Amino acid sequence: MIHDALPNGTTLHEYRIESVLGQGAFAITYKGWDEHLQSWVAIKEYFPGDLMHRDPSGAAVLNEGADAQLYEWGLSRFVAEAQVLAQFKHPNIVRVSRYFAANRTAYIVMDYEQGESLNDFLAHLRGTIDETFLRGLFVPLLQGLKVVHGKHYLHRDVKPGNIYLRGDGSPVLLDFGAARVEFGASGADAMSVLTPRYAPIEQYTADGEQGPWSDLYGLGATMYRCICGEAPVEANRRMAARDDGLPDPQKPAATVAAGRFGSELLEAVDWALALTPGARPQSATELIARLTGPTAAKTATQGVFQYQPRRVQRVHKIVFAGPVGVGKTTAIATLSDAPIVRTEANASDMTRSRKDATTVAMDFGVMNLSDTERIHLYGVPGQERFDFMWEILTKGALGLVLLLDNSRREPFDDLDFYLRAFRDLIATSPIAIGINFMAGHPSPSLEDYHGYLAQKHGAETLRPPVFEVDARDAHDVGLLIEALLLSIDPGVEDYDV
Repeated sequence: MIHDALPNGTTLHEYRIESVLGQGAFAITYKGWDEHLQSWVAIKEYFPGDLMHRDPSGAAVLNEGADAQLYEWGLSRFVAEAQVLAQFKHPNIVRVSRYFAANRTAYIVMDYEQGESLNDFLAHLRGTIDETFLRGLFVPLLQGLKVVHGKHYLHRDVKPGNIYLRGDGSPVLLDFGAARVEFGASGADAMSVLTPRYAPIEQYTADGEQGPWSDLYGLGATMYRCICGEAPVEANRRMAARDDGLPDPQKPAATVAAGRFGSELLEAVDWALALTPGARPQSATELIARLTGPTAAKTATQGVFQYQPRRVQRVHKIVFAGPVGVGKTTAIATLSDAPIVRTEANASDMTRSRKDATTVAMDFGVMNLSDTERIHLYGVPGQERFDFMWEILTKGALGLVLLLDNSRREPFDDLDFYLRAFRDLIATSPIAIGINFMAGHPSPSLEDYHGYLAQKHGAETLRPPVFEVDARDAHDVGLLIEALLLSIDPGVEDYDV
């Protein structure tokens, strides 16, 4: 039930209220229309319902006997929240564009994103979540928290309801709730806000020392909910059991989900959920390192398909890169001797013209060179917003296959972009370039590519093989791999690629 919300059609400066998106203890969030920019926005109104009501003019009015000083203090912190959030420029943190005062209260204007909360996603989920999805969801959120903590600011309410999944599957951290933090610090216990099961023990006490480790507890609890199907036991219940000399009632993720997820991931969740703040990771960087460590890509594929190697003694790694829709997933599927792992989500508006779904973490396939040697094929996401996966997946790579789309408006710009993005790998490993979609778009030609590379990048420093390919043709893609391997070991021509 939405109480005291502004009616649809209400005008606030250049914004028109269209509908109510949600209401919490201290705010109402609306979907609004920006008449100047002709675009949708989300508008958050400071409105602590226990303290106030709305008069017929739309103004916020304190209830009789309500603490006016507490209201004004919370209002000032609400505005301060907007000022702080406006500093953050990160794809996984809600972007604030403006705040203003009106109706004796304050408003924050944010980007409006089409999608659903993680809470709603989990409520409607049919089936299970795999490890690749989890890493693709929580590593970006940790990158966002790292930016927040770097400015000495805390979220303090990380939970599924405050994580939003865009239409393309990428996450956004919402509702930083600065007013709620100050209510808690003011000593007004009745106004303190925390979410049981997601709040760390230090949020239950007036003298609890909160820091980045507090947000990491909420993130760990959210991961636990995704993995185990329910949220952890409340921290105060866990503490009471410990004080009474009883076992921790919280069952470790490593026990509940053993065999369904890699041990490294489960141990990271239990680490974040340590009851004592000092026993948790102290920074987002530490937890990122655990989730993206050297075995992360390996464990992310466990349980997705069963593949039995044939006396494998040597394993190589080749990375496929290129723009969205160029055919990386198709090329890997063409060569792989096992069903490939795909991590796709619905494409955003920006990429939907290229394809309906886009890779958000990686594609993974296996190609046998011989009875004792095989290649792991990794396809990296094409969108720059997932560039954190590029660095992860290129570690230890034997070489790079760069696929380019000749039907794009400026394929040479794509070439330059990916050569820069993967320059560290290219500096130590070979590269082969495949040009897709040349049949209907013959220009630029292969000679044009060779000439451009020689002129722009220097014939002596970068002379990669460049082939026309059809990503659906095993011979074409195999030729690229063979050319890459030949540049490393001429004896590879004896293999049946």
